[in-house]
Amino acid sequence: MFAIKQLADAGLGSETVRLTMDYHLEDFPGLTNIKPILRALKLGLQNSNQEFCGIFVFQNGYTDYDFVEFNNLNTISQDFFSIDNKLFDQHYLQNNIMSLYHTHIVDSEQPSNLDIEISESLGLPSFIHSLKSKNSYLYYPESYIPRPLESRIFIPFFQDCISFVKDYFKLKLNISLQNKIKNWARKRESSNDFLLEILDLHFTEVSINDKKENDLIVFKPNFSNLFHISIYVGNDYIYHHPITSYPKRELFTQNSLDKVYKVYRYKDL
Repeated sequence: MFAIKQLADAGLGSETVRLTMDYHLEDFPGLTNIKPILRALKLGLQNSNQEFCGIFVFQNGYTDYDFVEFNNLNTISQDFFSIDNKLFDQHYLQNNIMSLYHTHIVDSEQPSNLDIEISESLGLPSFIHSLKSKNSYLYYPESYIPRPLESRIFIPFFQDCISFVKDYFKLKLNISLQNKIKNWARKRESSNDFLLEILDLHFTEVSINDKKENDLIVFKPNFSNLFHISIYVGNDYIYHHPITSYPKRELFTQNSLDKVYKVYRYKDL
């Protein structure tokens, strides 16, 4: 009820509330800024007769973010979009684009070959929402260079505890997890179960007593209904991105130990 009331206070309709619940954003109200993502999803629904597109951009020295919508200039087909390159180039040259965003009208959330080509050529992730399947897809290209791990604001999907693990592996271990895990968006249902399936596929579960540097520690839900993931960095310290703060290193205390659900080690480490 709290989540629905907050969305109503933000001026969003019942259809948007339903969609928002699908994306688990109800886990974040009051803890982080979700309005730009909500607005993108709402505008996508309102423009259901043709593909809708825009970009998520950083603001105020990467301490905030917003959504910038584009008019679809394509009048030939509902399956494609064309935008004002001048406006896009302005943001691209400022290096403040967080992610591309567009909808699929008649197709699933899977990125097309052209979607992947554009994402790779720009070095930018692409967030796709399908109005047909009601699912989303967040694709990170191999050409994507993660921002530094420190001083990140928490943004669901883009800068949360899961994307923090992805970027840690890339920046610290030179391991591109996006080569094996293509979709970084959450599932509409059973998100925690799906996360464990992915971890079981690419990682090996180990005992907490056998933990070593770069192991992933999965914590039971606390602030939200979702599992929280941290990285064990040795000497009884973990490194993670909590919902309520910037990424930080914290002592792995007895209180933390009581909240551990599982521990995983990447199979190639």
